[in-house]
Amino acid sequence: MHRTFWGRLTVLDLISQASKINALLSDDEASEQRAAVLEDSFEPCIGQAYDLVLIWDFALYLSDSNLNWLNDWLDAMLTYDGVAHGFVCHNATRGLVAKRWGIAGPNQLEAESASAELPYRHLRGALSRGLPDFQIDKSVLMKDGRLEFVIRRG
Repeated sequence: MHRTFWGRLTVLDLISQASKINALLSDDEASEQRAAVLEDSFEPCIGQAYDLVLIWDFALYLSDSNLNWLNDWLDAMLTYDGVAHGFVCHNATRGLVAKRWGIAGPNQLEAESASAELPYRHLRGALSRGLPDFQIDKSVLMKDGRLEFVIRRG
């Protein structure tokens, strides 16, 4: 996990923990470990509300049944008028290569290709069902098959 602070900009990079978080969310017997990992992972932002949350590919590391956790987490983290930005699959038959998304500095985003494929291929409809408190405000199809989206409260 990587944490960076630039004034009011807080970067909480959880992509390295995404598969572990998904496994813990899926394991009913891991409630204590799950609580400890989530508390440690999200400690810098607990009690804060953000105007923008960059999800990037994080949702594609969560199973369909765990998208409701992402819904609850976004509900707690976003301001009333806040938005979240991320990616899902446009076509479930097309494998997507994982990317390392990040913030290189206060004014610079970065994306590097990784070697592994993303474990889940949520389509727009699955995202909408998994995040019932939010609606897709805008979406754009990317060349690599990702559907870029912006969501806000429904």
